[in-house]
Amino acid sequence: MSQRRPRPSGEEQAGEAPGAVPDDVAAAVERVLSATALLWNRADQGLEPAISPIQLRAVEVIARFGRLNLGRLAEELGAIPSSTSRLCDRLEAAGLIVRETARVDRREIVLRLTDQGERLHAELVRRRRAAVRDVLAQMSPASRGRLLDALTEFGQAGERRERGGRGMLGSRTA
Repeated sequence: MSQRRPRPSGEEQAGEAPGAVPDDVAAAVERVLSATALLWNRADQGLEPAISPIQLRAVEVIARFGRLNLGRLAEELGAIPSSTSRLCDRLEAAGLIVRETARVDRREIVLRLTDQGERLHAELVRRRRAAVRDVLAQMSPASRGRLLDALTEFGQAGERRERGGRGMLGSRTA
């Protein structure tokens, strides 16, 4: 990636509105996110059992929450409940999740990972971290520090955007 280096924040060019994001900065972030997605997808290859990317996303969401109901999973995936229910049927058949009656409201069904689902998720995390570490090892400690600061701020900005209800539109099927 030998593109022009983006200007540090606060260095707007003449005619730019304060807070405006120059195209080269947005393009650089887009390239990095795309490269990261490829890196992660390669790390996902060969997982056992072999599951689709949307199934893997569902496993990740369930792992993040521990236990959640179908509606919340659908919301997190940006999918409709009926598609999410069919997705859960496939995950349950693969032995990765289990549906249980909620403790508080016995009419509610909650999802959780099985031991096999937890092992799959742990392997996924291990592979992805190893892939990221391989890339980070090629950077200087000072660059890694700056990257950590920038990614922390980027993540916080994304969380604020999401809490503000302006989340990205996603697929409605699973």
